[in-house]
Amino acid sequence: VVRSMRSLRCTASLTDADKLSLFSPAKTNLFLRILGKREDGFHELASVFQALSLGDVMEFSAASSAAEDVLTCNVEGVPLDGKNLVVKAFNVFRERTGKEVFFNCFIDKRTPMEGGMGGGSSNAATALWAANRLCGSPATDEELIEWGAELGSDISFFLSLGTAYCTGRGEIVENVIPPLQTPPGPTTFFDLLCGFVQAAGSLWIVKPEEGCPTGAVYKGLGLQPGDDLPGPDPLDLKKLLTSQGLSQEACMNDLEPPAQGVLPKLLTIKQALFDAGFNTVLLSGSGATTFALHDEAEMSVERIREALDQAGVGEGMWVEGPITFKTRTEDTWYSE
Repeated sequence: VVRSMRSLRCTASLTDADKLSLFSPAKTNLFLRILGKREDGFHELASVFQALSLGDVMEFSAASSAAEDVLTCNVEGVPLDGKNLVVKAFNVFRERTGKEVFFNCFIDKRTPMEGGMGGGSSNAATALWAANRLCGSPATDEELIEWGAELGSDISFFLSLGTAYCTGRGEIVENVIPPLQTPPGPTTFFDLLCGFVQAAGSLWIVKPEEGCPTGAVYKGLGLQPGDDLPGPDPLDLKKLLTSQGLSQEACMNDLEPPAQGVLPKLLTIKQALFDAGFNTVLLSGSGATTFALHDEAEMSVERIREALDQAGVGEGMWVEGPITFKTRTEDTWYSE
């Protein structure tokens, strides 16, 4: 990844008053059901979203004397003007609260782009939470979730507590309590008594250089407005996931087949990971990132790359792990 520093300059100077450094987690869909296509053109979904230890780091400060927001990033290709969801989040915050405060924000981008991991949505949610904190918390979490839904379907999830059952376009958020626990490590008797579910092994993420255009993936479902998409009951999948943890049976994604049609190497990647001993392999969202669970906590980047190379898809592949699940409390943000 080519890294650089760019910025959209404002007409006023930066103040040093209040500053926040916040983690902006990526997400994955532990299962994703597309229930059908609505008359308004949106797709109705049901999914358990999970925040991850992979993510960006964002630096915020209030610029009391500025006339514009200042957005900077370490990666080329990220828009730094009003097209960016972070700037849109600041605008919505000002409109809803009446606070005439502008903000400086630097994004240390680590989440892969075009990966179906919600990087931009997470940045927007983090910006809403940061703006609220820097201005004395005039808004409730429920209001922030509502404002996030106005900006994008996935944004509201990141304002949950980290594990959530999401429906509608993804903007209707219900916290999963207790949240799912992180691989590695087997579930102990004490964990079961406390209601915790913990899968054995280690969780990894791989992504090819190419992205998956979301529109093309949804188009591949072939749904017309009013059409339903048959499949498992999402509440049954949720129950299976929360009672038994990650498994190939519980982890399914209706967008995976059309995504493999858009980018055929995704099917090769999945088979290569199965051949390497991974027991649960699933595309994240509309792709192109795949998450995979292995029984061994000692799985390594080198072994995964070797398996991908043998399958002929290793070149340019991004591999990260082991990944952990992230949660937060109502009065704190996600920690790095």
